Amino acid sequence: MVRRLAALVVLFTSMCAVGVAQQGIALDPMPPSRAQVLALLTAMGIRQNVENSLKTAQNRVKASAHAAYKKSHPDADEASLKKLDAVFDTTPLFGFEEISETVVAVYQKNLSAADVQAGIDFYTSESGKRLVEKLPVIVHDANESSKERVQQKLEVYSAEITRKLEAFQQEMEQQKPGGNSAPKDQKSK
Repeated sequence: MVRRLAALVVLFTSMCAVGVAQQGIALDPMPPSRAQVLALLTAMGIRQNVENSLKTAQNRVKASAHAAYKKSHPDADEASLKKLDAVFDTTPLFGFEEISETVVAVYQKNLSAADVQAGIDFYTSESGKRLVEKLPVIVHDANESSKERVQQKLEVYSAEITRKLEAFQQEMEQQKPGGNSAPKDQKSK
């Protein structure tokens, strides 16, 4: 009797845990703090990547304006070009901090404090740091090494689609009302 009761308790406990997991009820429903999310974004390299992208965008706008000014003012001297550069240098583009609240809110909505802490723990570990460091190289190398294979696969796919489309068009022509239902080789007889 005690064994049956113990087995029943174990079974009930297991079923409750499975039920909670299936319902998506988090064992830690506490959302992460803003500081936690920012720490995760920093550890993952996202914050720095956004800052770098914004700086690159600003430099492109600056270079474009510089080129347009030189085109419309071919006789512009160095002093004028330096003043133009100063316009951009004294008007920096917004940074990560100005858009961080939107990003933080998304993380807070979708992850618990425990999830974010686990991410921080991983991305600040030696393995996580190595992954963040090597991921751009890995993605680049994977893209480069797969280009030829993807191209070959696309050519095979394209040929197969072309063949099937031609067969489909022939079938549709044969089904048109008005006598095109006989196969082509019987028409010539």
